[in-house]
Amino acid sequence: MKINWGWGIAIFYSVFVLSFIVILFYAFGQDNSLVTENYYDTDLAYQDHKDKMANYTALTDKVMESYHGDTRTYNIQFPAGMSSISGEVHFYRPSTASLDQRVPIQTDASNQQVIPVEQLMSGQWMVQIEWTSEGRPYFKETRLVIP
Repeated sequence: MKINWGWGIAIFYSVFVLSFIVILFYAFGQDNSLVTENYYDTDLAYQDHKDKMANYTALTDKVMESYHGDTRTYNIQFPAGMSSISGEVHFYRPSTASLDQRVPIQTDASNQQVIPVEQLMSGQWMVQIEWTSEGRPYFKETRLVIP
């Protein structure tokens, strides 16, 4: 069977339109949300963020963090010289903002906090610790991979 040029053009345009419709359905199915809700407000407050990071860098005793896979806990040890610590720990999932978790800082007598993380999915997380001690703000960010 031989196809004339009219049928060839009709088949070509039909395939083109069908592929375009498939691409449209695929594009509308993708999540295109921003990683942070208030991206522009966060960008404007970046100098304050840099100051908090500089305050942390200037510390002689650093914050110690560890993840224990057997108990699924994340331990944070603040320096012994810090007092009246308040703030929060943000478990930030770069790939999916809806999975983020925020935990208020509540240290024990030895300036340590143990956070259960069994609700966190496996994968890469950024742990952002933002706290104040004696009126001075600090910020530390580390990468955590949960197997």
